[in-house]
This record gives sequence, structure tokens and C-alpha cells, in this order.
Amino acid sequence: MLALAGTAHAEESGFRHEVLMRGQILEARSGALVVCVGEADGAQVGQVLDVVRHKRVSRSPKAAGARFRREPVGQVRITELFDTHYAQAQVVTGKPKVNDTVELIR
Repeated sequence: MLALAGTAHAEESGFRHEVLMRGQILEARSGALVVCVGEADGAQVGQVLDVVRHKRVSRSPKAAGARFRREPVGQVRITELFDTHYAQAQVVTGKPKVNDTVELIR
């Protein structure tokens, strides 16, 4: 589980974004999800989070460069906060799966 209370910055080709919140999809059943973000992370009902999947590019540990890439999967909307660290969400777009990463980026 990964959740950030602060912000993180990424710069790529002059593009900059701030990750305000990041967590993981823990459960997925018929479009209803449990995500590992909650009140302690600043989550609010109605927020829409981007979903990304980390895909392996190379299986060789000796390969130069990144062995994984981020693949956009879709978006989810927080529908209920039920713990300081967890929330219920529904799929807005795409086909998120368990272990995908959810992020709120500004």
C-alpha cells in the first residue's frame, strides 16, 4: 500500500505535475472498488482519481533503462470514505483491476 500525504513533483519534457494523493486498488467487485486512500490522505467524496497500471517492459534484470512503464487505465470516483485510510469508489472509465495505482494529480 502506498499513500502520500504531501505532494510529489515530476518533470518530463517541461511537463510538471503534482501528485496530491496516491494509493492502490485493494478490491474490485462489479464496478465497486475499495481503494487505499482515505481521510488521512485528504480524500473527499466525489474526487475523480486517475488509474494507472505498471507494465513490465523487459524481463531481463540486466536490461538497460526502465523495466516498467506506466499505462493509463481509466478513472474512478470516490463514493464513500469508511476509514481514515480506505474509501469506496466506482469506475468512471476503463477497466481498473486489483493492484492498479490510483492518483489525484493537479
